[in-house]
Amino acid sequence: MKQFYLLFVVIFSAFSVNSQNYEFGIVHNQDYTFSVVAVPDFDATDTDISDIGFALMLPAGNADIENVSPFNSRVWSATEVTAEQLTTFGLGDGTRDGFVMNLPPGQTILSHVSGEPFVLVTFDVSNTPTTGSLELLTNSDPIAIGLGGAVDSFYNSNIDGTTTQDYFGGFITGMESIMFDTLSTLEVIIDDSVSVYPNPASDIIYIKTLNTIESLQLFDILGKRVVNSKNENEIKVSDYQSGVYVLKVKTNKGQVIKRIVID
Repeated sequence: MKQFYLLFVVIFSAFSVNSQNYEFGIVHNQDYTFSVVAVPDFDATDTDISDIGFALMLPAGNADIENVSPFNSRVWSATEVTAEQLTTFGLGDGTRDGFVMNLPPGQTILSHVSGEPFVLVTFDVSNTPTTGSLELLTNSDPIAIGLGGAVDSFYNSNIDGTTTQDYFGGFITGMESIMFDTLSTLEVIIDDSVSVYPNPASDIIYIKTLNTIESLQLFDILGKRVVNSKNENEIKVSDYQSGVYVLKVKTNKGQVIKRIVID
């Protein structure tokens, strides 16, 4: 019985840890300036971030990642792997260059609120590409698999004062990539100018902001748009399946992205 109890504790602890994660997404700020943000699915105080990594893919050619911002004074490395180099390993189709982004091991103390994005890095894409896309490379992509996990996304952190573990939870639906031919100058605001409550929600989600709401769009986990409304400040969600959704709030000041959980 004692062995069974210990096994139960281990399994429960592992499940509890894995239930806390950070999802990544790309935000278009303006022109050819972008950010990669992380969205936690839990509240936390004084987490200890060790190292973070992911890979960005760009159309093969002259487009590069440049003017990379630091994270809490820590410097990111951006290592290019060209389409030509990938094809020499039998990887890719020759149309995409890769940029491996890594925040080397160190220490950053961070507190955060569930569902509220925070910026990991901001950067420019050079030479203004007008076709193709900027995208986050999934860990299941043949390129990532072929490179033995060397370009996998991860988020290593000690969130509870015990051990450092990988809390990467995937990409935010609808924010995995941005098409260059559909870029607009619409600013995406990453701040508290818009509040959404309750979250999680089971009946109605209320949107509060001092700005003028122009439209609301709600996307499910598969990227399907389930709500598209204008000039409203609430969404009835009681008829939707439980799960994670992405809410895009367009105001007269720009666009805000929120991660929503429906019970």
